[in-house]
Amino acid sequence: MGRSAPLSLEMRNARLKYRIPGAAFGLVASLLPLYAQGDIQPAVRAFLQAWYVDKKSPDELKSFVAKDNGFNLIPTATSSKAPLTAARADPVRALFAGAFVSPRVGMRFEPPKTLSDAIEFPPAKAPGARTMSVRGAIVSSEFAIYTPEALPKGGFLPVHKPSGDDPVANYLYHLTQAYKGKLYIAIYSAKGGGMRQETAVTYWIPENGVWKLAAFMGTNW
Repeated sequence: MGRSAPLSLEMRNARLKYRIPGAAFGLVASLLPLYAQGDIQPAVRAFLQAWYVDKKSPDELKSFVAKDNGFNLIPTATSSKAPLTAARADPVRALFAGAFVSPRVGMRFEPPKTLSDAIEFPPAKAPGARTMSVRGAIVSSEFAIYTPEALPKGGFLPVHKPSGDDPVANYLYHLTQAYKGKLYIAIYSAKGGGMRQETAVTYWIPENGVWKLAAFMGTNW
């Protein structure tokens, strides 16, 4: 499927990669902030801080990942001649490690000291845009959080049950059914030095009263 198809899905680098049409991001920028459940914001912020700024170990970061997650949908590559390392065998570990890149010879990165140094939500910086953090409304210069109903249909989740056997599409549809009213989508763009430059779409669900990361997709603005 081409770039214009809103549910074109692909796997790469142990991430759930999702080609989201550019028009969808334009609509996101014009949406009113959502009054999401209040404790979702600190949960997302704590995870992003631990990952991008504090650079916690993959084992520590796994505490943020839901048991019901889509990361293991990616089969281990068997054709590669590279040794089967722990990172390659563990897609969650590969995801966390893959957020950072090594500098070229002679280059030096200034690592982010704050979350604002590491990520941003570009639509919030557009002329005339407002950022709000009142009553749990979550749109800021760092990231934004939305419910599925507030986002363009088909842009971030399947609208109908997939007819094929695409495991990613089927998993995302499962989230819409199993977590109705309890599913949130956090969006941001990584920009810090030494980091993979991409936009991230993360999916959050509750487990035992705690918000957990269920899926990650990377794209570009």
